Amino acid sequence: MKVMYTVSMILFLGIFLFSVTAIVCYFKDAGENKRETEKVIGEVMVEPQESHKEEAQGEQINFKKLKELNADAVGWIMFYEPYVNYPLVQGDDNSYYLNHSFYRKENAAGCIFMDCRNQSLEDKNVVIYGHNMVDDTMFGSLKDVFKEDFWEQEGRDIILIADTDNHIRKYQIFSYYIVEDEDYYITTAFSDDGDFTEFLDVITSRSFKETDVTVTAEDHILTLSTCAGTAGMGKRRVIHGKLIENVWY
Repeated sequence: MKVMYTVSMILFLGIFLFSVTAIVCYFKDAGENKRETEKVIGEVMVEPQESHKEEAQGEQINFKKLKELNADAVGWIMFYEPYVNYPLVQGDDNSYYLNHSFYRKENAAGCIFMDCRNQSLEDKNVVIYGHNMVDDTMFGSLKDVFKEDFWEQEGRDIILIADTDNHIRKYQIFSYYIVEDEDYYITTAFSDDGDFTEFLDVITSRSFKETDVTVTAEDHILTLSTCAGTAGMGKRRVIHGKLIENVWY
């Protein structure tokens, strides 16, 4: 009995120390990633040209510099600022940037990245991934979309994507939900308009809340995907937006 008790205590202490180490590493990586993002912003944000100041409503991004920092950069995403304000990258697969930062350092917080199957931001469904960080960095703040008070402030449902040609795309949320891990909602290519229309019908019907935004086969959409938290292990928190405006600067 004493031997079993000793073994049990050793196992308990081992699990406890492993858990503590994992938590410490998690928050260490989150902090490093946050500082790195602030460094990137400091290096690439510039004042807009005088002729475009009013339209830009703030700073612009030096994409030439951004590409020099990381050739995988394809744009910048801004949503529910200051929570989502990150460089957007695309790797050769959908696993590298799960645990590598923008500067290609190993980091559990990863990076915001576009699905490797997307040919460009012109695709019918542009899919973007990010970790659900507990400190609200990366896509951790997306959970706020699922709260009623999020919708009380006008304009919060707008997502902006700027590409490396300073082409800014504006999306408006039309559906958001939690779903089991699957491949359907991240479909990036469709055989025809009928196939895409069926896809839109399915993802719209899943929404927690009906919005005033309608989507048709002629539209282009954006999909944001993250984990639904430890309590919903294996589930995904999903937000879909409709492209409503293109602006060139």
